[in-house]
Amino acid sequence: MTKQFFPHSFVLALLVAGLTMTGCKSVPVDITSMTAPDSLQINENGSFAIATNETAKQPIVVSWNFGDSQTASGAAANHSFSNPGTYTVTATASNRKGKSTDMSTTTVVVVNPPVPAQIVSIRASNNTPDTQTAVTFSASINGDTPISYAWNFGDGSTSSQASPSHTFSEPGTYTVQLNASNKAGSDSRSMTLTVNWYEAAICREVTELSSAFFDRNSSVLTAEGTGALQDNLDILAECPNMNVRLEGVAAPGERRPQELSEDRARAVEQFYTENGVPAARMVTIGNGRAEGLTSKKEGLAQYRRVDTIIVR
Repeated sequence: MTKQFFPHSFVLALLVAGLTMTGCKSVPVDITSMTAPDSLQINENGSFAIATNETAKQPIVVSWNFGDSQTASGAAANHSFSNPGTYTVTATASNRKGKSTDMSTTTVVVVNPPVPAQIVSIRASNNTPDTQTAVTFSASINGDTPISYAWNFGDGSTSSQASPSHTFSEPGTYTVQLNASNKAGSDSRSMTLTVNWYEAAICREVTELSSAFFDRNSSVLTAEGTGALQDNLDILAECPNMNVRLEGVAAPGERRPQELSEDRARAVEQFYTENGVPAARMVTIGNGRAEGLTSKKEGLAQYRRVDTIIVR
């Protein structure tokens, strides 16, 4: 058998031709990674991008479908969504004039922007309560839930309820404040409330209190006078809104009538204050000698007195 030998130049040409054919091989495109936001707010711009294999034959064409009828082209794109929802975003890469194609998808959750708590109004079930009437407070609030409530009633008491009830133990004008908050922010609003003493029905019905009578030329309370004032004291204690005027009178024939009438009024005032009636609820007046009376002794005892007169 005869061996056939080829020139070195021919062998070298074959090797070069093989290498050239290998280098011209058309490599399909593959998407190797995708970057995209997991969530966005409405109208918030998001960045989307893909990477492909470096050996893929150029040119590579990339198109995007954002699942909301909007599209884009290029390896990177920006997009925002106008409505809340969950969207499937698809990236498609192709080369070799469309003969090679690869796709990658991701989901993006689109939500409404957060709405901070905003107090529209606060209300009280009773704007002029008394010290035995519970007041229910409520509020109209806009914003994302859950909402936290912080009520301050102005008397040292607080509540975290949405619609709390509260009884004020002392009369006065109070500033009631509400702070409402959620994850997006907070808001505050206040209102004033005037609280009166509680009054029993008798306080509206009673028109006259008992008078205290004194011995002749004396400003010392008698047992009978103290008993009459005790009846008045019970009413004054039950009616803390009731104020009184104490008018002392001296009968004709009594010594130093003006001074005596004033001393009698002060004696009654002292009795009331010693038994818990604030002096601010009383006015004392000495009327001196009762006028237009005869000097006859009979019946004059009724003018040796102090009247407790209700002031409305």
